Amino acid sequence: MKRSDMDITVLTARWHSSWPEFFLCREVPVFRLLPGPNNHWNENHFQKNCLAWITKHLANFDCIYVDRSDSLLSSITSKASKWKVPVIARFAPDDTGFGLCNGLKINQLAMAEHCRRCSYVVCSSPRAHRLLISQGISEPKIVRIPDCDWDRSSGISSATSEQKTAASKALFEMSSDFVAPARTAVVVHLGISEAKPLRAVIKSVCDLLDAGGLVRMWIIGHGLPPNMLHDLIKSRGWHREILLFDSFDDLQELVQVADLAIISNPEETLQYSLPLIAQASLPAIILDCSGARAWLPSSHHSQLYSSDLMFDEKLNDWFSHRASWQNLAATLRQSLRRIGSAEESAQKWLSLFRESCIDPTP
Repeated sequence: MKRSDMDITVLTARWHSSWPEFFLCREVPVFRLLPGPNNHWNENHFQKNCLAWITKHLANFDCIYVDRSDSLLSSITSKASKWKVPVIARFAPDDTGFGLCNGLKINQLAMAEHCRRCSYVVCSSPRAHRLLISQGISEPKIVRIPDCDWDRSSGISSATSEQKTAASKALFEMSSDFVAPARTAVVVHLGISEAKPLRAVIKSVCDLLDAGGLVRMWIIGHGLPPNMLHDLIKSRGWHREILLFDSFDDLQELVQVADLAIISNPEETLQYSLPLIAQASLPAIILDCSGARAWLPSSHHSQLYSSDLMFDEKLNDWFSHRASWQNLAATLRQSLRRIGSAEESAQKWLSLFRESCIDPTP
């Protein structure tokens, strides 16, 4: 979008006071506002700060896009007629409410209701489209843009040995903990997770290590208190083989170095991490859920697991038949490329934003 002469500004929450208030992400300005909306009091104050910030800078914008259909969207649309700026929202009923306090989690019908006063509503699936229609959202307002692989560089694919060496070096320079002995498989767990499924994953990896498997596991951005997991890992004696790391802004080096990705909360990864994993032809074992099942072609539902025992079986099958899993990952990449490309979706988004500025009331 930047290459299409469209200026973008991102407004988001500042979840910790130590975080910078402003930074550039690939030349896109990102502003963070306090407080992080993790309870009702903070949510109300965050919304007030958002409205105040938008009002102050309104002259700089032709359109407002809200990525979640929640109470913040309702607050923004209540001001839209006064601001005389079109508001576009994304309606994604399969998005997880993980990380939100219980009072901020809303059902699908409430999400649809928040979209009612928007100029346009974006959805990615026929089911979401039908749900919007059933709640009285007029057809001209609804724009279907399928989820796609938002790969930041068109060249990402299975890493060559040279790329893998370069990625390993980059990670090691970041932290000396990012090192794996020769002939050792690297397993990464990506994304925020709940305690129970992640602990089950760790136990299975520990069992594989107990059986003599040469494996290193890096758990990235799990979102849980470190001691909750570290005590389990240490009790099994594998605290040097299974390591915990904070979140990464850029996962490219990780997916190039890794031999397997594990996703135990797929709703958190459907927009970015899972497409990136597929683009890199990285084998993955994914917890079964409606979002993941809809995203994966049916020929790849064998990558899904729905119980601790099933995960254990798939992990051991991957370790014993890595070439077969690698072939499966390669075919997934090809299947998703046939479904749609990032370029096609980007053009649809560009057309939508341009159309909203020309005709904000379809």
